[in-house]
Amino acid sequence: VQLAFALLVGVGIALASHGEIDAIQLVALLALAARFVGPLAEAAARSGLLRMAGNDLEQLVSILREPPLPEPAVSQPLTAPGSLAFDQVSFAYPSGPKVLHRLSFNAPAHTMTAIVGASGSGKTTVTRLLMRFFDASEGSVKVGGVDVRELSNAALMAQLSLVMQDVYLFDDSLEANIRVGSPDASAEQVAEAARLAGVDEIVARLPQGWNTSVGEGGAALSGGERQRVSLARALLKRAPIVLLDEATAALDPHNEAFVQAAIGSLMQSATVLVIAHRLPTIMAADQILVLDEGCLVESGTHAQLLARGGRYAGFWHDRQRAGGWRLNAEAKPC
Repeated sequence: VQLAFALLVGVGIALASHGEIDAIQLVALLALAARFVGPLAEAAARSGLLRMAGNDLEQLVSILREPPLPEPAVSQPLTAPGSLAFDQVSFAYPSGPKVLHRLSFNAPAHTMTAIVGASGSGKTTVTRLLMRFFDASEGSVKVGGVDVRELSNAALMAQLSLVMQDVYLFDDSLEANIRVGSPDASAEQVAEAARLAGVDEIVARLPQGWNTSVGEGGAALSGGERQRVSLARALLKRAPIVLLDEATAALDPHNEAFVQAAIGSLMQSATVLVIAHRLPTIMAADQILVLDEGCLVESGTHAQLLARGGRYAGFWHDRQRAGGWRLNAEAKPC
């Protein structure tokens, strides 16, 4: 649009200089054309925004059109509440290679199982299959002794509580975000869950206490503080099974201390499946599963795996050496 107007000015001046158009007519023509330049330029800019919005709408429509996973009319009763099991489970994402290969393990009720392995080994896929974000390509995923495909969504979610590395908080008060775990909980129960997760310390220094708005996505809180709110949700829900996906991966020591204490509280009342690289968390597990490219290569307790000198022992020693690095303590003048 701007280029066309510039060309019009150039041609008009050329014509006026040769006497083919009157100067007053040229000024009137340019003034009239200028009135159209602004709206046309704005329309061109809006068209770009509309194209971007159209792409977003197409993605939203594709999600809404995605057919839901089949759900049983009647949910089967649990036969082993609080337990988890994978029986010869294989899985591949759509249009992708297999990420799990005939994985089998059993996590009895009120135990802690840790899953370790390199990035891309299939650790997070295990939690997604437990929550039935996808169905296994082969084998059976069981929660409470029942295949997840034989449980209704409500029955399955009642058994699980998830704490992820990336926590999302709603643009609401701190108390309302914790109550997401159990909307009908009493004030005393909310306060106890907050105390166990270390959220009471956050409440004490916020200007409006429990009524402080955390902002969209929890922007008013740090990453560690959002993690503690997420753990308070899990404690308040009191689900028999808790899934922790890299919950302590990027925390400073202050926040990690509160998170570790909350995990200790969860272990007393629930079955815990944790994906973590933090050594104290792994050491406390009743069993450790080592995944490599979707295959279970080792399993056992911390002591047993160290004695074997295999993949886990190598992982442990690498972490120990990394933990020994220190910055030079000698301060240099500016």
